[in-house]
Amino acid sequence: MVQKISIAKALEMENVLILDARTPKEYAEDHLLGAINVPLLDDQERHEVGIIYRQYSREKAIERGMELFPNKIPSIYHAVKEHKNKTIIVYCARGGMRSGIIASLLESIGFKVLQVEGGYKSFRHYITDQLYNFQLKPKIICLYGLTCSGKTKLLEQFQNSLNLEELAQHRGSLYGGVGLKPNRQKRFENLLLQRLKELNHHNYIFVEGESRKIGNTEIPLFLFKAMKKGFNVLIKKDFELRVKECVQEYFSSPEKIQQIREITPQLRDIISNRRKQEIITLIDVGKYEEVARILLKEYYDVLYAHTLKDVKFDLEVENNKIDEAITKLKEIEKRETMLRTDIQ
Repeated sequence: MVQKISIAKALEMENVLILDARTPKEYAEDHLLGAINVPLLDDQERHEVGIIYRQYSREKAIERGMELFPNKIPSIYHAVKEHKNKTIIVYCARGGMRSGIIASLLESIGFKVLQVEGGYKSFRHYITDQLYNFQLKPKIICLYGLTCSGKTKLLEQFQNSLNLEELAQHRGSLYGGVGLKPNRQKRFENLLLQRLKELNHHNYIFVEGESRKIGNTEIPLFLFKAMKKGFNVLIKKDFELRVKECVQEYFSSPEKIQQIREITPQLRDIISNRRKQEIITLIDVGKYEEVARILLKEYYDVLYAHTLKDVKFDLEVENNKIDEAITKLKEIEKRETMLRTDIQ
């Protein structure tokens, strides 16, 4: 009989292979980090079994599932055959039939297997409990600035940085999802908890100033409060350099350009409908720098100027040359670390 294990103990184990027995759709929404998807049923099959369950009975649904299962055995075995020396940990939605069937199969052919008690549901409870009771030790250095001031590129230069937009796969504005596949809250929190654990031994972490919502994800309150109490740095960049950065970021592929074209009519009333149509016309003729100038000057700068006015900045850093900006930020971190050590 397959032994069950709690999610907390499963996450502590080493030399393991984690199998997610749920559908590809469930897996894509969120999963244990490092888990491999070996679905007992694909998305369409699960939908079919669900209909049978609702319209007929649980027994008939199980019967149909068992008819579909044999076809999955080769792919399940292929996923584990090179991992005989590892413990296989299997989970499904609630630690029930799907993971139980795969775990029993693998145990019967000689693998050491454990089944996660409570499945993904227990993992989700673990994440929320850990995250919303997290004791954040580092202080925050918060980077603010107008759109395309290069804040993200600066964060990428520091190992002790928390890139919330990368975790959310969204830049936080109406165009924020262009070229990206935004994460849902579950995935965002999963990735965020892992990153916070990695960073918690630092004295300071660099974060970009954000509103609490990034796309459809929301920053936990404890972290948002810490950001609001952080050392605030205003990143400044010459307008034409921002224009070039905007073009590089948002107009680098036909897919991105098409997304921008489709989103433009949804812009707020800061820009008139006539101006929006002019932007679309400029996109169609490939005048991307002109589009960037209009969007930055007439939309984003107007939109975010109010937000920046409400922030008390401890320092301003010019980011026309990224190496100089990095040096300045490192000096700030060093100075603040020394001050904090002296106070302690």
